[in-house]
Amino acid sequence: MSEQTSAPADGGQQDSNQDPTAQQQGDPADKPLGPNGEKALASEREARKAAEKTAAEYRAQLDQIEQANLTELEKAQKQATETQAALDALTRQNLVNSRALAKSLPADLVQFITASDEAEVDKQIDTLLARVGAPTTPRPDPTQGPSGNGKTSTADAFAAALSNLP
Repeated sequence: MSEQTSAPADGGQQDSNQDPTAQQQGDPADKPLGPNGEKALASEREARKAAEKTAAEYRAQLDQIEQANLTELEKAQKQATETQAALDALTRQNLVNSRALAKSLPADLVQFITASDEAEVDKQIDTLLARVGAPTTPRPDPTQGPSGNGKTSTADAFAAALSNLP
């Protein structure tokens, strides 16, 4: 409800019969509030001010709680992002190690694999193996099997022995 102060009707001069502190309510046909009405109006205004103050305090508390929750949410999101990155790194390293082991890539060359999907990892491993000349099959062991030191087979040795007879 808005208050209206009485304005002199005759251009700024006040009637001497009117109380200068009296206020008109709404239309001139309205009856002025009595002392009880003014007390009720004043108490309602005070109650409204108190309610608005309480509501503002509650809004401030709610904003603080939302900020705290948002901060907790941001912390949880950051931790989830870091955990996902760590999982991706471990998954990639596991893939690289398993493919390098399957293709017999020397362990000191695994650090040069940068790909993250299986086809690219295999391609990089093949390139590294070709560049370093690493065999894809085991090399023959010269200490096993027949050697080329001039000895002949048993049949050739027997034939040679027979030809030396008188």
